[in-house]
Amino acid sequence: MNRTRQHSRTLAVSVAVLFTLVIPANRAFAQGCVISRSGLGSAGSESDGYLQPGDWTVTGAFRHVYSHVHFSGPTENFSREQLGTQVQSKVNQETVTVTYQLTPRWSLTGTLPFLSASRRQQSQYGTLHASGIGDVSAGFGYWLRHPKSERSGFNNAQIGLSLLMPTGNDHQTNLIATSYGATPTTQYPDYSVQPGAGTWGMIMSGQAFQSLGSSTVLFVDGIYTMTQGGHHNFWTAHGGTSNSAPAATAGLTQFDAIQDQYMVEVGASHPAPKIRGLSMTLAVRQEGVPAKNLIGDDLGFRRPGFGIALTPGFVYTRGNNRLQFSVGKVLIRDRTKSVAEQVNGAHEGDAAFANYVWMANYTLKMPGRRGAVGGPDLISSTRKHSPAAAAKALAETTMPPTAAELKTPEVFKPFVLQGLDGKRKTLKDFANKATLVNFFYPRCPYCNMELPEVQKLYDQYKEKGLAVVWINVLPEEASLIPGWAMVKNFNVPVLIGGNKDALAKDYRINATPTSYLLDENGKVLYFEDGYQKGDEKILEAKIASALKVAPLGATGSTAGTR
Repeated sequence: MNRTRQHSRTLAVSVAVLFTLVIPANRAFAQGCVISRSGLGSAGSESDGYLQPGDWTVTGAFRHVYSHVHFSGPTENFSREQLGTQVQSKVNQETVTVTYQLTPRWSLTGTLPFLSASRRQQSQYGTLHASGIGDVSAGFGYWLRHPKSERSGFNNAQIGLSLLMPTGNDHQTNLIATSYGATPTTQYPDYSVQPGAGTWGMIMSGQAFQSLGSSTVLFVDGIYTMTQGGHHNFWTAHGGTSNSAPAATAGLTQFDAIQDQYMVEVGASHPAPKIRGLSMTLAVRQEGVPAKNLIGDDLGFRRPGFGIALTPGFVYTRGNNRLQFSVGKVLIRDRTKSVAEQVNGAHEGDAAFANYVWMANYTLKMPGRRGAVGGPDLISSTRKHSPAAAAKALAETTMPPTAAELKTPEVFKPFVLQGLDGKRKTLKDFANKATLVNFFYPRCPYCNMELPEVQKLYDQYKEKGLAVVWINVLPEEASLIPGWAMVKNFNVPVLIGGNKDALAKDYRINATPTSYLLDENGKVLYFEDGYQKGDEKILEAKIASALKVAPLGATGSTAGTR
């Protein structure tokens, strides 16, 4: 068979689909009256793989909050519902976040939020609405540990800084009737549902992860938005339908305050047992508005406070696509006293909180275009490309293979290589009735297509005498392997290859993945380089034959031989 993958001799750099563990990507954290909705959110943590220079991601996120439960301090205020003054606030926010990986450590990010919201009191005739573009942010992220360092696959931390720009409307108005038959008048929806916060600011973010073993990853992330402080220069009715100016106070509560906000989250992720690409997450998340800003004065009307939620969810990754969903059950709510209330000698007011926070997002990863990485003359299998494209690549980069190169090798050279635990291993440490050796590297796209099928074969036939070992051909990617294996639920032993040129020469690696099936004496029974759909069925038939058992159909029905 003519295989263009055997002809190619250039290492093509590809981005493996290593999903980002937890990126809520909701650039806002609204909880009714308390927490502002300007363009912010959790940056998340990437435990299992990193974007490569030139890579892009685009994330579309949705968040829904329905706030109607009132609290004064930590105590629920039941009288609001009984008196018909309960505030009902619904906020839907969609955000689009674009990230570009500039270097292995540095990334650039921009976020564009959209908000649609409604707010009314039970006793009010009209419902106030607000919608539009929110406050845009743009900034950078920086990994503290280099992604290619030895420990970066087990733990790392990222810090970020973004500029928050007042692009959203913070003084949107409605023309509505406040009672039946009344003449419509101009009303100002409460600041908690306005698309913009009306301020410049800086968004300081951080995230970190730590592998705990047994495929469990602990993560923590947080964000603090520092505004310029102070207050707006226009008075409001604070969500009511009155056009009368509030009374002036020493605390300047006739004006809305410009306020900081924050979010912090601690959680863990673990792969689902039977569904590849699916991980379950559980986090404790606190978000709120402090009574005092980091800079500027703290006067003006604000509803400081916080909510703490238990947030279960899931992340599903397939190819370059990731889907995430979570629901936060708010367990603790506290409306704290503002500086203006302290100045005025007033008791803390109340605020409406949500019972649940619904969040979902979808991320598309777009690998950048890059040249060859120094190393052996390898290329990921090109058989998915059109014949014309393959022929063009062949003509530009390769010479035709010799007859010897096309012939299946008769012997497999013994090796002594280091495992992920640092211990030296030989072929004899893995030898069984039949031994399958796969040469790969984590970012190889065709390896990531074939190796899940090899894992199935290993699961089905290991009790019948099959041994499997994977050898990484790019030592610089060794740090990615623990997280990569965790995400994909792999438990096949992995060794780190030595000299790349020597590996390519000794084991005739013209493409990745390259596979050798050996008998109990080390004789080569089957050799294959590259991958195309259906190879796994042929491989299973070869394994079953070597073990002298009937095929179990681990990869579907077997067909054909080579």
